[in-house]
Amino acid sequence: MSNFPPNKLKAIDAAIDEFQLHGFKQTSMSSIAKATGITKKELRTYFFNKDDVFKHVFLELYGRIAPQLQDIMDGDMTVREKIRFFIHNYVTFINDYHFLPLGLVRKHNSKTDFAKEFIVNLRMPDPTHFYEQIESEIEQGRIRKINPKQLMINIFALSVFPHVASPLLKDFISAGNDEFEMIKEEGKTLVADFILKSIEIH
Repeated sequence: MSNFPPNKLKAIDAAIDEFQLHGFKQTSMSSIAKATGITKKELRTYFFNKDDVFKHVFLELYGRIAPQLQDIMDGDMTVREKIRFFIHNYVTFINDYHFLPLGLVRKHNSKTDFAKEFIVNLRMPDPTHFYEQIESEIEQGRIRKINPKQLMINIFALSVFPHVASPLLKDFISAGNDEFEMIKEEGKTLVADFILKSIEIH
C-alpha cells in the first residue's frame, strides 16, 4: 500500500471513516471524495466504484488484524490464554469497524466473484500450530476433546454474529442502540468465558 499515490491512501482512510459513520449503503463516492479533499473525478482514477473502494478498505483493515491473530496463535501461551487474547483482539477489531461484517455479507451475496476478489489472494492466518496445541492439551487432559476446527468456528461465530445480525438481534432481545453496543463491548470477555467453559474438563 505504501506504493499507492498519497491521495489514494487518503481516500482509503477517508472511506474507512465514511463507512464507519454512515454504513456501506449510505456512503457514496461523492462523500468519500469530499472527505478526502479531492474531486469525484480524481477518486475514480483510483477506484472503479464504491465496491472497489470497499475492497481496498477491507484489505487494508484485514492487513491490520491478521498479523495480530497470527502472533497470538503462534505464541507461547496456553490454549485458554490464546482463546481469551484472540477473542478480545478480534471483538475489539469488529467493534471498531462494525461496518465490515455487514459489508462483507453484502459483497458475498452480490453478483461479483467474492472468492476471487477477497479470499483467494489473501494470506490467511495459518492456525496449524494452534490446532496442534489444542490436540496436545486434549491428550494431556487439560481441555475436553473437541475438533480444533469446530472450536475455531465457534469462536468466530460468537464473535461476529452479533454484528452481522445486529438489526434482527436488537429487536429480538428488545435492546436499544446504547444497550446493544454495551452488550457487544462485553463480548470481549464474555464470549471468551463462554468458549472456555465449553472446553473445561468436568
